[in-house]
Amino acid sequence: TRAFGEDVVPCNYQDIEHTQLLLITGSNAAWTHPVLFQRMVAAKEKNPAMKIIVIDPRQTATSQVADHHIQLKAGTDTAFFNGLLCYLASNDGLDSHYIKANTHGFDPALAAVKKWSVAAVANFCQISIEQLTCVYQLFCDSERALTLFSMGINQSSSGVDKCQAIINCHLASGKIA
Repeated sequence: TRAFGEDVVPCNYQDIEHTQLLLITGSNAAWTHPVLFQRMVAAKEKNPAMKIIVIDPRQTATSQVADHHIQLKAGTDTAFFNGLLCYLASNDGLDSHYIKANTHGFDPALAAVKKWSVAAVANFCQISIEQLTCVYQLFCDSERALTLFSMGINQSSSGVDKCQAIINCHLASGKIA
């Protein structure tokens, strides 16, 4: 028999430290996840080129460290991320090799988000087209992107839809840590 933990390879938690773009949505991490938030701040200090995007209708301690704070209308997160998927498809942001090798049902998912143009998302989420385009393009251009979502996303009546929209963007772009 082996002792608990024997032959276990230690985890190397470097996802935040190596990302180029960190999106934080549905979380005031500064208050609700302070240890994780400290890692985010330290990673940003170590790598000032890393961009932090906070997607939250509220001004919070977390939004104070953001390069961009997207104050979308409450409850419009799914539209924001469906719009990102539509933007990726229209702006050469899809990883077709990753999609083919690792996903199924992509074409129906893409068809479902076609109505979420930048203008439609900006109008629905009540944010500017310029701000939205800037964040979408940052995601598109980043080789490595990470989205941190928490209870504000998954503990809602449409939490599954919100989570799926976020996951779809990462699968479609091949940005999987």
